[in-house]
Amino acid sequence: MLRVRPLLLLFVVAGSAGCGASAGSSADAGPPQDAALGGRRSFDVVAVLTGTMANASQLPSTSIFTFVLDDDGAIAGGNGQGAFIGLSTPGAMTFQSTGPFVVGGPSDTCNALQDVRYDDFAVTIAGGTLTGTARGEADISCGDCTFVVPFTATLSGTSDATPPSLFGSGSGPATPFDSVSLSATEPLPTTATARIVADDGASLDLVPVIASSSSALPSVVAFLKPNVVLRAGHGYTVAFDGLVDFAGLVSPAGPPLRLGSFADAPTVPEDGFESATGPVLGGAMVMTGGPLPAISGATSLYIGVKNAPALDTGASRSLMVRLARLPGDTVLRFSYRLVALSAPTSFPGTLRFGSEGASPAPVVDSFVPGADPPQALTVAGQTLFASAVATMEATLPADATDDVLVLVAPTAFDCEPLVSQAVGMLIDDLRLE
Repeated sequence: MLRVRPLLLLFVVAGSAGCGASAGSSADAGPPQDAALGGRRSFDVVAVLTGTMANASQLPSTSIFTFVLDDDGAIAGGNGQGAFIGLSTPGAMTFQSTGPFVVGGPSDTCNALQDVRYDDFAVTIAGGTLTGTARGEADISCGDCTFVVPFTATLSGTSDATPPSLFGSGSGPATPFDSVSLSATEPLPTTATARIVADDGASLDLVPVIASSSSALPSVVAFLKPNVVLRAGHGYTVAFDGLVDFAGLVSPAGPPLRLGSFADAPTVPEDGFESATGPVLGGAMVMTGGPLPAISGATSLYIGVKNAPALDTGASRSLMVRLARLPGDTVLRFSYRLVALSAPTSFPGTLRFGSEGASPAPVVDSFVPGADPPQALTVAGQTLFASAVATMEATLPADATDDVLVLVAPTAFDCEPLVSQAVGMLIDDLRLE
């Protein structure tokens, strides 16, 4: 069975992965777990999977998850997933599930396991061990599609001895505006916390993602960065000192998870970049007497994707600067002009802005040329086309302070764009009003 769906690219932070990927124990190991029913007990469970269709060779041999038994039901899941499961015979030694749950895959890359869904299972608990059977389906990515592999499984579990952790994938946030999402290796109680810490010690609590929030036993399956702008010029780590699981285990002490560092952003006067010195300002190429004429005055800045015409580097360029906000300033404005090998129709990029520690403005992702016909330019013997000048205007967030961080960046392509598709953008007269 083939289910086609768009390829999803998630910005999340690289770290350890998989439920039970690291082992250890806490000095506070929680209450003892024995065969007597009543109270809460947690198990590390290994499912041995057997495919039931021709594409069974794509199925992983095992799936590891956490199972938490409670008087009112159970929680099961792992790797950023979890669900409350009703039990058909609560309080018995052997019981049947009345609902499904999902275990996330170890990564979100192409051609990899996406998740494992258990549609139903039956388990027996005796003497601190769990045994049982299950059936379900695994979703396997094949790039821009997903195919489903049905399976049956045998389950075996022991009392939870694996401390919790957080993990992700990707290279981490590239700018202070980017999102941060960290998955928990196992479902956690709602008392669990996590925070990000700047190099100077300032911290910011992450927002828990709650699964089965309306059930008798909700759980935390992930943490997100609040919708605030982080500080440029700082590096960030993730502190795990608030992570605790249903067995009472805490994340072991060790080096914090590094998110990365952001380049600093210079504060620029609102003089149309006329005072700029050097070849680069805020990451953008300074165009003074260069191959592309300035929009106004003698200087404009230039950004673009890799291979954009007249760009001075083999990599892309973006612009990130600070502007001083005066009382009464409510909007951000700048003029721009698109440059390409043929008449440009749009610039593939985004505008992000807001004060550090406050909420960002909504993302602007529409840069279209001015209404007049484009101008033909000859640059290094090559004919380029520069659009008519257009103006961008956007409202500042209500909680903007006296310092506003501005980012204008091209959109990264999954695959290297063709030279004919590469578009650059001249920027001038950046200001707050």
